[in-house]
Order: sequence, then structure tokens, then C-alpha cells
Amino acid sequence: MTKWIDDFLALAKYKNFSSAAESIYISQSALSKHIKAIENELGIVLFIRSNTKAELTEAGNVFLDYAINIRQCTQDLMTKLEKFGTSCYITHLTVGTIPCLAESGIMQLLLNFQEKFGNYSIEIVEDDQSHLLKMLSQQEIDAAICRTDLLSDPEYDSIPLVSDEMVLICSKNVFPFEQGSEIDLTGFKFDNIYTIAKESDIYRLTKKQLYDIGYTGSIAGTFPRHMMLLSFLSQKGGCAILPRQLANLQMFPELTYYRIRDSVKTNIGFTKLSSNSINPQLTDKSNMLFDYLKEQKEQI
Repeated sequence: MTKWIDDFLALAKYKNFSSAAESIYISQSALSKHIKAIENELGIVLFIRSNTKAELTEAGNVFLDYAINIRQCTQDLMTKLEKFGTSCYITHLTVGTIPCLAESGIMQLLLNFQEKFGNYSIEIVEDDQSHLLKMLSQQEIDAAICRTDLLSDPEYDSIPLVSDEMVLICSKNVFPFEQGSEIDLTGFKFDNIYTIAKESDIYRLTKKQLYDIGYTGSIAGTFPRHMMLLSFLSQKGGCAILPRQLANLQMFPELTYYRIRDSVKTNIGFTKLSSNSINPQLTDKSNMLFDYLKEQKEQI
């Protein structure tokens, strides 16, 4: 019976065999067999099935409370057994992220976590911030790595991990200064300025930086990813305002970057649904990773 607890909890959440099966990466027929096996063992009907829905029966709601406790106790047990090297139970985490892992150093933190806790498997999903938060709210992902300065909703618990600032990227012949020098862009006239697509959090940060320096012109164009933008600047010219960590210019020797006086600051962090917001039918699998990253942050 305990073998198919995750299957039961998924169906209790989605109330649909197709959606539930997809969420736990098994076929719909396999899920149906697993639910039937639990019902046969218990001798009761857990779900009232229709063409599109699977609603819990009264007995199913009673079993739900016990299933949640069983799932939590199982996860706690396997975590405690991990230090003895006897655990073969794998907890799968799906972590959504904005395009920042390599540049920010957060990927190494995730690798360190997975090395320490071998019973956790992490799947990375990359998307822009707005889509990630929607996926998180709908529990399509377990956690998100995103810009925490854009979050003010108590629905989320966040740990800022990396601080960054907006910088100007352009050809080396635009200013007679060394790379990384701080310059005052107040009132500066840009011929062509580019940034990341409007759906990106970087677009909002760029607009704020331009507003802060008094720039009233329009953005000449946007690109889906920063490497495409840097390639364009190296060939066609123009300027871009991006987070410092994305100014990885080894591949583009024609370009340089300058720090901006009174630059807009931004933080990247790990975000999960707050304990008050989590669906009580499901275990918050991201707690272990959340606590680990919080501990690493406190040690810095």
C-alpha cells in the first residue's frame, strides 16, 4: 500500500488521471493500476471516477490524512538514514531558474547539495521569471531561482544568494576608461541601446536604470538571451545595460563593460512557496534544499 502513496497524493491533488500521471512521470494506465491496487488492499473505493474527474470518496478523504503522514514520515526516515549510507529512496526536485546558473555560481551550490544528499535528484527547468512564478504557484515546479528583489508577495519564502548590479556594455572605443571603471551616465545620449526581451526581469531592471539616469529615449531592440545580444553588439555596435554577471566577455574581445554610478542593484535567490501557501495534500519537498542553501548563505 505505501508503495503507491505518491500516486494517490498526485491523483488527490489533480483529480484527473492524465494530469496526475504526467506530474509523477508515469503512464495513465500505470497510475490507474496503482490506485486500484491500493483500493483492493484496503477493500474500499478511494475515488469516484468519471470521464474527466476523480473525486475522493468519504473513505478516500480519511485515507488522505494518513497518506500525507505516511509520506512525511517516509521522507523524514530516509533523510535520517542518509548519513548511514543505507538510503535508496530518491526524492526528485524540479527547480526552475532564470538564465543565470553558470554566471552566478549557484549551479555549484546545487551540485554540492546533491553530492551531500545523494537521495535527492534535481531537474533544472529554465524560463523567464514571470513563467517560473506561475509554475511555482501551480506547483509545476518545487522551487525557483529568480530575482528576489522583484518579490513582495507573502506567498513566497526566499533566500537571497547572489547580489549583482546593472552595468553598461559597449565597444571599447566608446569611453577612454579601463574595463570595470565606474562612470556617470546621467544625461548620456545613447545612439542605440538594447536589452533582453520584455518578458524578462532584466527588461524591467534596464528600464529602471535608464529612468534613474534621466534617459528618455526608447530601447532600440531586445533579444531572447544575453549571448545573442553580446554577439550582436560585437558585430553591429550599440550599447546594452545588463546585470554584471552576464558581462562575460571572453568570447567578445571587442566589448567591455563599465560600472554605473548609482547603479540599480538586484539579488538572485532561491524561492519556494511559503509554508502557509503549500497545498496541505502534498509534502514540500524543497525544504531540505531551502535549509541547506540558507545554511551556506549564513556561513559566507
